[in-house]
Amino acid sequence: MSTTIPARFFQMLQEVWGFSELRQAQVQAIQAALEDRDALVVMPTGGGKSLCYQAPAVFRGGCTIVISPLIALMKDQVDGLRQVGVPAARWESNMSNQEKRALANELRQQKIRVFFASPERALQKDFAELFEGNHVRMIAIDEAHCVSQWGHDFRPEYRQLLELRKHFPKASVMALTATATERVRRDILDQLQLRSPQVSISSFDRPNLTYRVIPQANVLAQCKEIIDRHRSASGQAAGGIIYCLRRADVDQLAEALQACGYSVVGYHAGMSPEQRMQAQDAFINEKVQVVVATVAFGMGIDRSNVRFVVHASIPKSMEHYQQETGRAGRDGLNAECIMLFAMRDVASMRNLLISSANENSAPKAWTDSLLQQLDEIVSFCKTPVCRHRKIVEYFGQRYPTDNCGACDVCLGEIDVVKDSKVIAQKILSCVHRMGERFGTLAIIDVLLGSNSRDIQRRGHESLSTFGILKGHTRNELRDWIDQMIHAKLLKITKESNYSLLQLGPEAKSVLFGTHNPVLLRTVISQTPEAAKPLARFAYDQALLERLMEWRQETADREKVAPYLLMSDGVLAELAARRPSKIDRLTAVNGLGAKQIGLHGDQLVGLIESYCSLKSVPMDQPLRFPTSYVRESYGARLKQRQSLEQIASALNVAVSTVTKYLVEYILEGAIEDVSTWVSDLEVQQVHQAAERLGSGQLTPIFEACNSQIPYHKIRIAMAMRPASCGSQG
Repeated sequence: MSTTIPARFFQMLQEVWGFSELRQAQVQAIQAALEDRDALVVMPTGGGKSLCYQAPAVFRGGCTIVISPLIALMKDQVDGLRQVGVPAARWESNMSNQEKRALANELRQQKIRVFFASPERALQKDFAELFEGNHVRMIAIDEAHCVSQWGHDFRPEYRQLLELRKHFPKASVMALTATATERVRRDILDQLQLRSPQVSISSFDRPNLTYRVIPQANVLAQCKEIIDRHRSASGQAAGGIIYCLRRADVDQLAEALQACGYSVVGYHAGMSPEQRMQAQDAFINEKVQVVVATVAFGMGIDRSNVRFVVHASIPKSMEHYQQETGRAGRDGLNAECIMLFAMRDVASMRNLLISSANENSAPKAWTDSLLQQLDEIVSFCKTPVCRHRKIVEYFGQRYPTDNCGACDVCLGEIDVVKDSKVIAQKILSCVHRMGERFGTLAIIDVLLGSNSRDIQRRGHESLSTFGILKGHTRNELRDWIDQMIHAKLLKITKESNYSLLQLGPEAKSVLFGTHNPVLLRTVISQTPEAAKPLARFAYDQALLERLMEWRQETADREKVAPYLLMSDGVLAELAARRPSKIDRLTAVNGLGAKQIGLHGDQLVGLIESYCSLKSVPMDQPLRFPTSYVRESYGARLKQRQSLEQIASALNVAVSTVTKYLVEYILEGAIEDVSTWVSDLEVQQVHQAAERLGSGQLTPIFEACNSQIPYHKIRIAMAMRPASCGSQG
């Protein structure tokens, strides 16, 4: 915990939001805000970006203006702030004149701490007039990647936001985004002309997400299987999003799932505004659990308890993939991201990007950039490298461990095919002997030895390659052909509206035996039978489900989205700790004073009743599996990463990492702490402890002239010989 943030700030944080600690990047951003400095904040979805401007706004007063292009997200944030007692508002174009006057009056009287507006509204001439007599401390620009032409969602109006400086010259500017490569970050700094900004970049890794890329086979069957795996013990489906490429695909898949009895709604831009709003509200309020949508859905959807995201077709880029999968597990609990990959979707996406660029008269460099981004996501899908590592390194960061334990590659669900070279040669030979005049399905029919009418009509049963891969499945062959297209052993060309499979530029090297290709097989054809538990700590599943029922009933009564009332993380921790008294609810992370005041009696009564009925003990500590501690912290500490790096990578506070480091030191697993504490600092701490005759941290901190942070004192004291006493 940095000493530059006042202790009373953390008291406010605990009281309002129920948090006692901040992540390292949040500390940096909030420090800048409290010092009225500009900042660029890059954090993955669910990393706590909004707290970087909300908490300073509450702590220091005045008004913070938040610019966001996402109407649904603005509504969610206003509702969420009001839930914890923070006065917030947003500008709505459909407000009556009387409502607009009332809002303007509240702003002039400085009753609003956080005010949300769209870029279009903020750029209107009368916008600054709303804040006459008000002290605007900060302008927060959310989705700041929209300012960059190299970003994945460029919006020209974002570049005009620089005009706000003229109207609010004393306000600091905080630009925030979840997805920005180094090139985009530089463009944001330049376009918004941030002044000596604090740049805070969290790890792009989302350790609570499990990534899988599965060959696309039967999309309906695969989606049903994924939804079923994420049901609770009582049969309740978890929240999920399924992304499709085309509107027609959305309609078809949504209708098919509905016909099978699933709680599903469709969403795409071809629906009327009323239909889209109904679908969105139904999902947010958990009246339906699964949305099948084009990528038009999800921008601004802040539902924190989405447990799975499925891409039924390939996204446009790694940035899009990071943002779209980032809508899963925003509460920090475990979630799954599955891509159903097919090379034909890549061709469709490529044609779509080129067509769109031509319609907008985009320069060639822009089109080439889009196609390069598509190639990056194809490489992500078809290269057997840790998915977490691939994402983190794409955004210019280093991934510290060899095995993430949370993707299909590292979980051993993908294997190298024996005789890859022979299989590839047989496929290439078949394409050659068929004159490179047929599509993928016809090639597979010949390789499998099909007795279809088309085979007989064309006389293909006489080919030497007929039936030479008869022992394999149709899905395997389709996947291997996709891999060979990616490896440029094969290529797809269009002729008279037909897609023809032909030899690629690298085919000869395989046919002549000078190159040994590698083909991969998904060991588990469908994803595993059971989804991971929600949290890394142990909790009572039946109690969690009862708490979720209570939350839904209460949210309906209070007309608020359930996840805004309380997150799944809060409920899981309640089901783990099972507090018996009101004052023990404060130990639950994310449960603030207002929420405890409003709902504490009900929660304690519900938990007490359940524990009495089931004879379950109350007031339990959080219990983490040893393997989690070892894998998540041990590997990084032994690689000598800084505490800040580890805290950022695991989305925890530095003090949490320090706790595990101290444990390793006391066990004798780590003997050299010079990476984290200098020899001089260790000596000063030990000398202070000798003089005081005590291991109490606060007296040692004061004896060291308040120059050595508490976490370093803990580490130094752990290195003190046992005969000298223990730390307090």
